[in-house]
Amino acid sequence: MMKDRAADVHALDSIRKTTRPVTRSGGLRVMFDASALAKRYAAEAGRERVLALFGVASELLVAAHCQSEVASALLRRRREGNLPIAEFDRVWAAAQRDAADMLRIPLDRHVERFAFAAMEYGPLPAMDALHVGSALAADVDLFVTADRRQARVARGLGLQTECLSEPRNGSRPLISASNGV
Repeated sequence: MMKDRAADVHALDSIRKTTRPVTRSGGLRVMFDASALAKRYAAEAGRERVLALFGVASELLVAAHCQSEVASALLRRRREGNLPIAEFDRVWAAAQRDAADMLRIPLDRHVERFAFAAMEYGPLPAMDALHVGSALAADVDLFVTADRRQARVARGLGLQTECLSEPRNGSRPLISASNGV
């Protein structure tokens, strides 16, 4: 399994030099963790990027527990008074519709093994490690998070990762407004 992962890391290194990672079938498989996915439903930094990725991905994926984490974030905003009840109802309905259209990666022994490796690599809470483990098990083209620590661990394990809370530093984005790709 480590030889396969080394080959994947080598393949991902060559992909990083292109504008857009391309899967074997020609599409972009994108996995969002809860911190990134929640931005789709809030007017905050990173939202436009999430919407752009939704628009170009051929397949959207989430970990088995992602919807529960998004629900927790939305409910917290509602309790704190930052999300009126009517808006919460609208946003939660949209989140449920989106989740129905996404491939949910089940929690199995492969995901757990990869999650354990993520926790060994760096200090991650189990829920964050399960997102990384799910992305590794699903062999996604791009893993999207807003958590810098999670992004660092995901990259260390060979995942092509975009962190919405990191500055772009003038690097060429995977998707640009000029080419729509």
